[in-house]
Amino acid sequence: MTTATSFDDALDQAQQAFHQGQFYEASVLFQQIVDDLPEASDGSDVQLSALRGKAVALYRLGRFHEAELLLRQVLIACGTEPEGERCVDGLGRLAEAIGEQGRWVEAEALAREAVRRGKSELGRRHEATLTARLALAWVCSHTAPATSEAWIRETRDAIERNLGESHPVTWSAQHLLVDTLRTLGRWDEAEQAAQDLIAVGERHQGAGHPYTLRARCDLALILHGAGSQAQAVALADDVLADCERALDRSHPDAVRIRRNYKAITEG
Repeated sequence: MTTATSFDDALDQAQQAFHQGQFYEASVLFQQIVDDLPEASDGSDVQLSALRGKAVALYRLGRFHEAELLLRQVLIACGTEPEGERCVDGLGRLAEAIGEQGRWVEAEALAREAVRRGKSELGRRHEATLTARLALAWVCSHTAPATSEAWIRETRDAIERNLGESHPVTWSAQHLLVDTLRTLGRWDEAEQAAQDLIAVGERHQGAGHPYTLRARCDLALILHGAGSQAQAVALADDVLADCERALDRSHPDAVRIRRNYKAITEG
């Protein structure tokens, strides 16, 4: 008979796979937890944690509609605590999944509601509230990048101040700033922000982690956009070689890096 402790261990294993950038493996592990739970566990903390974990893994795999469906399932299940941490987190994650599908008006409304509930019930410094703020910043970076940049910086600073530079949400916030500055063509600022992100990634995640490789690829794109083509190609060559050693070819970040490599070297 499976015990509560073994389910906790299984969740830890799945979460560790996710944090290591093994998104497909994480999605499988989270689904195994759901499959192994008895029917009486519907709506339990373990089931909802596993469903939420699988949804976030699917999101990182680019399977946005599947992620949306799972997140809606989580939100329905936690309807008895609409102001709770799980609900605030779910609304923010759902906003991102919907935004990736181009439904920006709906995404912004969900993200704003997540921020409102988080600030009201959990407090401004709570991780779920800060993550919801990042989701809203991400939506705004796509709908109004020129006017959202200052608020993105403010959000990034608040997240780092409260969660620390080694927290994954802080890395995501810094990455959003890099992407926004690159979109705006502010090359010097974008280059410095990318360098900062790479330094943190190498210190806390390692040079071969998908997030670090992605940040290095973004720096190559910035150099390319700024006209420093020789530097951009040299860095892109290094990133591609490291990516091929560290990641499976089907990994979403490996696919992205190969696509960007082609844009840099052939564009």
